[in-house]
Amino acid sequence: MLRTSAKDAASVVSRLREFYRPAETDEEFPVVDLAKIVQQAVSLTEPKWRRQTQAKGLTVEVVTEVKASPFIAGQESALREVLTNLIFNAVDAMPQGGRISLETSIEDDNAVVRVRDNGTGMTESVRQRCLEPFFSTKGERGTGLGLSMVYGIVDRHRGKLEIESAPGQGTTFIIRLPKADTSAIQDPGNSAQAGLKSSFNVLIVDDEPRVLEVVSAYLRCDGHSVSTAASGREGLEKFRRNRFDLVVLDRVMPEMSGDQTARFIKQVNDRIPVIMLTGFGALIEVSGSQPAAVDVVLNKPVTLDTLRVTIGKLLHAA
Repeated sequence: MLRTSAKDAASVVSRLREFYRPAETDEEFPVVDLAKIVQQAVSLTEPKWRRQTQAKGLTVEVVTEVKASPFIAGQESALREVLTNLIFNAVDAMPQGGRISLETSIEDDNAVVRVRDNGTGMTESVRQRCLEPFFSTKGERGTGLGLSMVYGIVDRHRGKLEIESAPGQGTTFIIRLPKADTSAIQDPGNSAQAGLKSSFNVLIVDDEPRVLEVVSAYLRCDGHSVSTAASGREGLEKFRRNRFDLVVLDRVMPEMSGDQTARFIKQVNDRIPVIMLTGFGALIEVSGSQPAAVDVVLNKPVTLDTLRVTIGKLLHAA
């Protein structure tokens, strides 16, 4: 229980930091394709809206409608997190299944994304308060930070977030972001977002199913082959039986910690890089307490872009 509470607290602090980060007038973002980010968000959330709902005997249909392929100046990972949260919220709002649509368009000088669901909808009082930090209608299942974070990221991108909803009529989130000058698009060959040109075999070890799902989806999105383990012991057994190029593991796990698992992995093959994910990554960096058997420590929640760049540095240097 204490371990779970510590992980939850670290996650809350990280998400609050994002929400309260002020918009900087001189902050510059690369030019990104909003329609591409929409498609990535749909793929990354598929375990929740397809597999988890089907396991309950329900059906959630997710459709995309790209009326235009708008380019904006933005942080790809943050915008992907916005859409991921909105899709998760839409699924939660449809306890009997339903339909989610994501539509991109250009209206005046704005790139627009609409995320619609035909779920339970919100009362006017809930609609007015749903962006407040810690406000939640999910009881113990929710932190009340998801939509607050969505608002914070949209605001930092100098955008606007609108909500249309009524009980029994579903909900539509409308995101308006300033359209970018496409002449400023970066050369993909010089961008970190160009990603890796190689496919690697990756072992992910974490006792939290949600983390395994998300990180697996991230890596499969980049074309990697992924195996998962729910404990250090299981991870070590799989590592001994199979050939992997990289191991990504949690630090705090029952029976065998991430530190111990990494140490045993290096004893088997010290040439395989190990990435540790933890809610206390910043503290480890400041204190200089990174485990000797770990090559890189990344803070949770990790983003696809951070993983992509880190993997590129580790494996291209190997």
